[in-house]
Parts: sequence; structure tokens; C-alpha cells
Amino acid sequence: MKKRPPLKLSFDYMDTPERRVLSLEPDHILCMPVIGFDCYRKKWQEPPLHVHGECLEVSLCLRGDLVVESNGKTHPFKPGMMFVTGPEDVHRIRSYPKGMSKYWFLFRIPKDGFPLLNLPPKEADSLTGALVGLMNRPFAGTDEVRRLFKKLFNLCDTLPPGTAARSLRLRSVVLALLLAVVDAASATSHDRAEVRLSRLVDEMREHPERAYPLDRISESLGFSPSNLLVRFKRLTGLPPHAFLLERRIDRAKAMLSSGMSVASVAHQLGFSSSQHFSSQFKAVTGVSPTKNSRKV
Repeated sequence: MKKRPPLKLSFDYMDTPERRVLSLEPDHILCMPVIGFDCYRKKWQEPPLHVHGECLEVSLCLRGDLVVESNGKTHPFKPGMMFVTGPEDVHRIRSYPKGMSKYWFLFRIPKDGFPLLNLPPKEADSLTGALVGLMNRPFAGTDEVRRLFKKLFNLCDTLPPGTAARSLRLRSVVLALLLAVVDAASATSHDRAEVRLSRLVDEMREHPERAYPLDRISESLGFSPSNLLVRFKRLTGLPPHAFLLERRIDRAKAMLSSGMSVASVAHQLGFSSSQHFSSQFKAVTGVSPTKNSRKV
């Protein structure tokens, strides 16, 4: 059995040429002790598993085909996606490939009357609850989230430390960023529709016998039929009808090899007749289904 890597109870965040790290605590924004921007020009070693104790970690992938490991499970973390880990979640980004980049921040969960951006208690509780509810599920980020991350760094670089103007502007942008993260997770976006499209493709692979009318599936995914055709072909290389036919023929080969009759296979896979099945089978494979059934 593979030995589990050692666990760090905290993670040391330091400024490096490839990792920009800032703290907002000197600006009296105690709910966000650390914000960061990673941009690795070369592959970095696999980081250790760690936890953040009293903080959520909220990350936005900008570049790189990444994987988040959290509590023993792995989650894809691709450009445009966000991921939130909880205070006790044992986690890490599985690897830091060359060229990867991401924004991230730690959010300290308020407790014992700790003020959250000077919000009234009910509003603070509502926002905290919404953020905690995002733990351990990938979701699509937005341009607004990316813009606010960038604005935070810009304000830290340009506004003089210790001024009221700096504190006010940073606090307003932090609040906007937290709300934008919550909104991104709940939004019905094209990215979420892409996830549903991927699930549809998986369903077609698993159940090729079912009917998938173009107008019904395009409506359920929120695409026009023409847009669905473009997106489906981009994902699979084929339009829906051709993709479904190939899956049915693949399933038919296995069924015929097991001894099932042509008529039974045609019926179970949703073809209108044995003749229709035979013609489609030959068009795809170049041989008739009866020849396939005699193969060993």
C-alpha cells in the first residue's frame, strides 16, 4: 500500500519569485489573513498535505490542468474552476506543473463575536454560512471573481499603508469578492451547462438504448439545437446522432458475441427494425451483424 505523505498542520506562505503573498491583517481585515497569486514558470515539487485550522481556502485556477486532493478524494481543477477547502480538510494541489497559475485566499471563519468586515451579525452569519456551504465541490468561477482578485493586489500595491482610504477600499473589494464567489457557485452559467453536457455524454455511453431527441436535450441543457451540435462535437468529435450510433454499435458487438440474435439486439438497442439495425451496423463496421455474431 502506498505510504501516505506527511501532514502539515499549517502551510508556510512566503513571497517567492513564483508566489505572491500578501496579508490584509495590517489593514484590519482580519477575515482574510492571506491572499496569493501563484505563477510557476517551471514544475514545482509535490506539496505536502496540510490543513488551515480556522480558515477556508478559496482558489481560482487560471492556467494548468490541476488536481485537488482533499480528504483522500481527488477533484479536477481546470482553468476557470474554483475550489473551497474547509478548516479541517486535509488537502493539497496534487502537482504544480510548469506554466500553472491560480489566485487564492484564506478566509478566517468568524467566531466568538469576531466582526466580519463590520457587517451586522445576521449579514455576517449569512455570508459565512454561504461560504462554508461551498466546501469540497468544484464550481465555475467568473470574470468578476478574477477581476476582484486582480483589483485587490492592485490596491495593495498602489494605496499608501495605514490610510483610511486604503482600509475602506480594501474592505469593500473583499466584501465584493466574497459575494462574487458565492454568486459564482450558485450561478447557472455556460460552464455549468458544460458539466451537464459531459454528464449527458456519460449517460449516452452507459445507456445507448435510450432515445435522446435533439430538441429535448438542447432545451434541458439551455442551448439552442445549433449551439448544442457545436458544443457536442467539440467534446466528442461527433454530432449527437453519430456518437449515439457508434455507442449502440459498440454495445451490439458485445451482445452479438454473447449469442444474442440480431432481432433481440435491434429491439434492445432501440432500432426501429432488424433491417434498420443491420444496415446501420454494416455502414459503421463494414460487415453485417450476422458475420460479427460468428466471431469468437
